[in-house]
Amino acid sequence: MKLLFATLIMLAWQAPVLTPRPHPIISSHGPIPLHKTYPALSSPDSILNEVAQKLNTLKRFEYEMTRELSYETDNYHNISTWRILYDFDTADTLTGFKYQVEDSTFKEIYNGAEKFHLDKKSRTMQVDDHPGKNSFQYLSFLYNSITTLRNILPQLINDPTVVKSVSDTTADGIPCTQITLNLGRRRIQNLGRGLDHMETKYNFIYKILAQKATGLPYKIIQLNDLNNDRITTTFTHPESDPKAPGDLSWYYSTYADIYRMAESKASSSLIAVGSTAPSWKLESPANSSVISLDELKGQVVLLDFWIKNCGPCIQSVPHLNQLKEKFKDQPVRIISINAYDSKADIAWFCNKHNIQYTVLSNGREVAKEYGIDRFPTCIIIDKTGKVVYAQAGFDASVQAAMEEICTNQARLRPRLPAQTQQTPK
Repeated sequence: MKLLFATLIMLAWQAPVLTPRPHPIISSHGPIPLHKTYPALSSPDSILNEVAQKLNTLKRFEYEMTRELSYETDNYHNISTWRILYDFDTADTLTGFKYQVEDSTFKEIYNGAEKFHLDKKSRTMQVDDHPGKNSFQYLSFLYNSITTLRNILPQLINDPTVVKSVSDTTADGIPCTQITLNLGRRRIQNLGRGLDHMETKYNFIYKILAQKATGLPYKIIQLNDLNNDRITTTFTHPESDPKAPGDLSWYYSTYADIYRMAESKASSSLIAVGSTAPSWKLESPANSSVISLDELKGQVVLLDFWIKNCGPCIQSVPHLNQLKEKFKDQPVRIISINAYDSKADIAWFCNKHNIQYTVLSNGREVAKEYGIDRFPTCIIIDKTGKVVYAQAGFDASVQAAMEEICTNQARLRPRLPAQTQQTPK
């Protein structure tokens, strides 16, 4: 009996200790090898803080984003890839950033004021010159993106109801720290501005994988605890300080020679030469004085319709300054009407480009009445109120026409209406 008891003790001492086998982590490229996973040393919030601080230091950031939709319940699978550049060095936009996004079919740009979409196949352009918050809510390339994390991380860190865990892992051969977040029945909004409460039977689970070498996010995997449906976004070829795009690349007018306006945009026609110029009354943002077209009768009026984010508009400024100087002692007025930019933006533009002529604001409705859908557009009105020139864009021919027509019209004496003429006695 003593021998049997000793034998059992010996066997128990030699038996291996069994531990639960962890479930494999699935990425868009298959299972992440389990032998690469080992305990992390930092807390989830400390890791999220490090990622948030890294993202908040970025002024510009460019990367390739691949989004994989895998919905087994709907038998649906789709992969999309975009090259995305963010410019975070701005504070006067709806989103807090500007962007340029491109794939093989389109290019889309948001410059802080206008959002425009270039269709590479049809060579057409759609311009939203006054986008609202909803204009960005459902854009695929912003879903679970770098900007999503940049905005939502502070809220996730400070939310005690979020269940968090952390582990070290390797994804696609890249050492990463993985933070797993169980948000319950809440889903991160597209831009990361908050959490949407969802009427679902499952909880939303997010796995954020940050590269150990850079501290930058590598993957976001959105899962649930009911089925195998998932959304995986992967961020590759990151550039933390990419070369800044050219200033003109942010303006839709730069692409006007290659992309024509889509039909929905080009619905109005430019005011015809010979027609009576519609009257208007607008305010100067410089001194709040009000100027109307009616009070300019008897003078030649050159109207320059423009917006801040417009390459040709910038190019036209020196020439308009020259015209202002040339005709300073003649009955010619140079009036620049901004369509929709804020007073602060107009002041910044005028100061930067040293504008010497009169600038008026809030001209959106006036521009529509004159049939203007491109900037800049020049309208010249004679001394009687008739349109004698109307042309969109700015180049050498427009420059020459402006000067020639203003010179000729300034010399002419306006004809009095027939009913006011008197016969000498």
